[in-house]
This record gives sequence, structure tokens and C-alpha cells, in this order.
Amino acid sequence: MKKLLLPLLLTLGFLTGCVAPEMKLRVYLEETTPLKVAAMLPVSGKNRIYAEQMREGLVFAAEEINANGGINKRKLQLEILDTCGTAAGTRAAIDKAIALNTVAIIAGYDTKEVGMIISNASALRMPTVIPLATSDYHVQESPFVYRNCYSDAQQMEVLAAYLHYWRNLRRGALLIDPVGDLDYSRSVARDLEQSMKDQGDEVVYKNSLPQDGSLPQEFIRDILAADPQFVFVPASGKRIAQILKALRNAGFNGIICGPDSWDDTEFIAELVDTEPGDCIYTAFFSKENTSAEYEKFSKDFRAKYFHQPDACSTQSYDALKFLAIGLSNADNLHKFDRNWRTIRNHAGAAAVYTMLKKGDIDRTVYLNSIGVYRGKRLIPYARLSKKLQYSKIQDYRITESPEKL
Repeated sequence: MKKLLLPLLLTLGFLTGCVAPEMKLRVYLEETTPLKVAAMLPVSGKNRIYAEQMREGLVFAAEEINANGGINKRKLQLEILDTCGTAAGTRAAIDKAIALNTVAIIAGYDTKEVGMIISNASALRMPTVIPLATSDYHVQESPFVYRNCYSDAQQMEVLAAYLHYWRNLRRGALLIDPVGDLDYSRSVARDLEQSMKDQGDEVVYKNSLPQDGSLPQEFIRDILAADPQFVFVPASGKRIAQILKALRNAGFNGIICGPDSWDDTEFIAELVDTEPGDCIYTAFFSKENTSAEYEKFSKDFRAKYFHQPDACSTQSYDALKFLAIGLSNADNLHKFDRNWRTIRNHAGAAAVYTMLKKGDIDRTVYLNSIGVYRGKRLIPYARLSKKLQYSKIQDYRITESPEKL
């Protein structure tokens, strides 16, 4: 009932000008002390590497925001709070955020970790921005939750359209990997299946890999016997490479594709001395992005950290910049939401963004393939194949054809 009541209060507030107590932020516009934002990250959890990457992007954004006058002429104070990636750690981080009088949250990293954070968003009355977790259900949890990442459904709709309209493929096999994030694997497989069916394509095989992480020969043979034109592998890290190699060694020559979890240096590194073949996967950003915004961000980021930005740092950078826009002269969720939706056709570091109602988003989705440097060793690398603005998929379906690739 509470989840239904909050959106109703938000709507009534817009119509009447009244602000229900549940919609008031923890922001007092007359104050001049630093405005504190909590970045709840799994600093000591299993995703600590990605937490560190997110931290770099957030710190970089905070420094830029403060160099340009802060928020409401108040300095932005970024508080990095460790969730440990656990329920207990998340509860402790939330308690610390309250004690520190933070006013907003950046939530990271993966679906489960973010889910534990945003379940508290309405009670905390803190606008919460998700840079990376793509679950379709997150923004339905509370009107206080926003995202600058695409959803699972969006990335799979883009992938399905690419396979169908640009590659002219109609038959696919879908795997579900229980190793790692099972909920994520199920979610993206389900969304790709729906997108394929909407296009009239056929799922010729769908199955979960063994719970013990093995890849039995009979399992691989069953996939090949279904004669798919492409195989979808929603896994992460070294596990992707393991499955990909098993399919290639068994003789599958079609496209092997995946979601944004493939955008991982650990996966690419595991393919050394391997011929990965034709592969495609979705990604939040591309180092081949030629926009002025990304080129400036990348140059300045390298000067500070002595390495190129990655998806985690770039998405987190954009997330904090957008949160600052939302908080501009906003002491209630109506004002924050109005500010948030002024972000239209905005070229951020990672993508072009338009923020929509109820936390929805239209943004760029990148499609990467895998190339190979051929010398004494085979060295794989990620490369940009195509980028699509989600809202333009219908236009692309009409104007593009496989011959134009």
C-alpha cells in the first residue's frame, strides 16, 4: 500500500502545490553548511574493484561541482560509505548516512546490492541515483529512485533489434548462468526472449547451466543440435570466456552475444590466445566515443588518475553530476523531479541522456564486438560496433538495413 501511496502523494503535490511530509527532502535551503551526499558502495565486498572505479568517478565529479560553485552555493561533501555488499553492511551504511545528515544517495554496484539500498529510499526521503544496476524493478521501488543507466529490458530490446534488423538473424539459444548473479542472468534472458518474440523471432533453445558451474559436453551438444544462429550468454568475468570457449571448441560458428556484464576487462583478458569469433554485447559507454564531453572528461580523468576511465567511473561521474542538477534549489521531491526532467538530450560523459517520468530514461546504448591483435600471441580487445539511442529504435528499424552495416 505504501508503494502506491507515495506516487499518489507526488502527483497530488504537483497538482495542488502542497508538499506532503513524505515528499520533503532532508535539505534546508537556508543552510550554508556543506551538502552531504552518501555514495553507498561495496568498498570491502566482492565487487570492491568496481567500487573503487566508481569512487574515482564520483570524487572527480564532486571536485568539478565544487570548482563550479557547488550546489545552491553550498559545497558538496561526498561521503563514501562501505556497504560490504551485505544486508548488515548496508544497514550500517544507512545508519551512518543518517548520522552524517546526508541528503541524497548514489547506489552501487550490482542488482542485489542496489536493491538492499533502495528498499530504504522512501523512508529516508533521500533522492537515490543508480549509475550501474539495470534491474527493471528498481525504479518501481520508490519515487525517490532515479537512474542514469538503461534497464535490462532496454538493453535487451536494443540487442534484439540489432540481431534482427542489422544482422538478419531469427533463431537464438538463451542460456541462464547460476554462477554469479542468478537474478541478473534470469532477468536479461527473460527480457531478450520477450524482445525476440515481439519481433517474430524464435527461441530454439533455453536452459539453465548446471548449478555446479560445469559445462557438460551433452549440454553443449544440445545447444548445437537446436541449430541456433546466435547464443546468448548472460554471465560475467572469466565465466563468460569459459562458456564462449566451450561453444567455439564444440564447433559453433554463429554469433555469441551478451549483456553489459560482458564489458569487463577480466573477461577480455581471459580470451588471450583465443579466437573469440563473432561476438556482440551491450555496454554503457565506449572509449571510442568522440563527443567533446567524453574527450574532455577522459583527458582530465587521465591527468588525475593516470589511467583511462572505464564504465564504472564514467557512469558514476555522470550520476553525481545529474544528482547535483536535481538538488538545485530543491527541498522536496516535486522540485527535485522537475529539475531531473530538465535533463533532455544532454551529452554526458558516457552517453546522451533524456530523463523521463517515474524514473525512466532514454539514453545511448553501445554495442561492442571483440577484435584480435594478431602477433606472436592473439590479444583480444573490445571495440565499438554500433551505438543506438534507445528512443530511436523504431526509426532505425525503418531506415537501416543489414546492407548498410
